Amino acid sequence: MSELVTHPAFARAAVLGVFGGIGLVLTTMYSRRGPLMFPVYAAFLGSLVVLLARYADIAFPIRLSAAMAGFVVAAAMHYVAVVISSNRDRRRMGITQDVPFLGHVWRLSLLFAAGFIASAGVAFVAS
Repeated sequence: MSELVTHPAFARAAVLGVFGGIGLVLTTMYSRRGPLMFPVYAAFLGSLVVLLARYADIAFPIRLSAAMAGFVVAAAMHYVAVVISSNRDRRRMGITQDVPFLGHVWRLSLLFAAGFIASAGVAFVAS
């Protein structure tokens, strides 16, 4: 575990996750077209491939964990922005109830399952 956290690819993937999250949040805030998210995700995952391809000496599980860390950072930033925006819109429409806890649980579980699959693809392509 210490090898993963101390490896430079992990920290750089987390920083790429911050930049990817900023891109996703800005796309969410300034666009009303849903398909515009796909180029942002593609650019983010492509940049993770390029980053992890630089570290050919690391094993696949460490590469997968670094890619997943970057994805989790970006997805968490995006999810928080979407929740804040949707709660604001919900209150503007007169709906006072927020999404229940289990609603967030299943959404996040599906998001992280898709992120794991995408991160596995990133780690495979980068090897």
